[in-house]
Amino acid sequence: MPTAPSHPLTFGVVTGQHQLTWPQLIRQWQLAEELGFDSIFLFDHFMALYADPDGPCLEASTLLSALALKTSTIKIGVLVYGNTHRHPAVFAKEMVTIDHVSDGRLIVGIGTGWNEREHRAYSLPFPSAGDRVEMLDESIQVMRSLFANTRTTFEGAHYQLQDAPFAPKPLQSHLPFMIGGGRPKMLKLIAKHADIWDSGRTPAELRQGIETITAHCDEFGRDPRSIVHSVSLGADKLENPVGFAEMVREYRAAGASQLLFDLPLSEAGIDSTRRIAAAIIPELRRDLN
Repeated sequence: MPTAPSHPLTFGVVTGQHQLTWPQLIRQWQLAEELGFDSIFLFDHFMALYADPDGPCLEASTLLSALALKTSTIKIGVLVYGNTHRHPAVFAKEMVTIDHVSDGRLIVGIGTGWNEREHRAYSLPFPSAGDRVEMLDESIQVMRSLFANTRTTFEGAHYQLQDAPFAPKPLQSHLPFMIGGGRPKMLKLIAKHADIWDSGRTPAELRQGIETITAHCDEFGRDPRSIVHSVSLGADKLENPVGFAEMVREYRAAGASQLLFDLPLSEAGIDSTRRIAAAIIPELRRDLN
């Protein structure tokens, strides 16, 4: 059975940038920091996923770098980058740049990539699901090598690097990877590489996933307690304080250490978020850490 969580309980918000302007995003990010959330995330898409597909959707990495300069303490990242959207060497350079710009506040969120319509629209290759998992495995190996070594040579089935220099190195001694996914092959990859595992599971499903990851950790000689278990829960959970504490306690008991919520857009939702952040979350931190 999974052991009790060994990491502090943290709370974060997600602000998918579709249909939002730059000034709106600044206000959202500064509000999240003001309310005391531990982390905040964008998403990685080139078109709006909801409402008008022709609406605005700013690019993730350049936006994240800019928003890093509009905040000062909150952890930042993207939930999650699609590995198929960028070559891992280019992506690694983007991540280290943002780590420097943010003064070491970056969490590297990444998954296999999933939106076939988006890939087709922008002529991005969309391999099979199995190949995408293999590509993500190789990508993380490439990035870890670039982060640690003066030069990297890598001969994989999907990526090849020849004597590639890489400087500067990340500010963080260990740049954390947050990997999203839940299928069997992904859970094995998460056990191999992830510092944080993010999913949208119920508490019972979370327990099952932790058990699977724990078993795979033995194969890779990893301590399963080193992996933070994160759950993404949508916006509605911040829109009403009723039942919020009970929900958090249930997820904590199941093994979660990070809970992420979409930041509400309505005034009523923001008012509810303020109440939760001011009164309920501090009590939960005291009781559950």
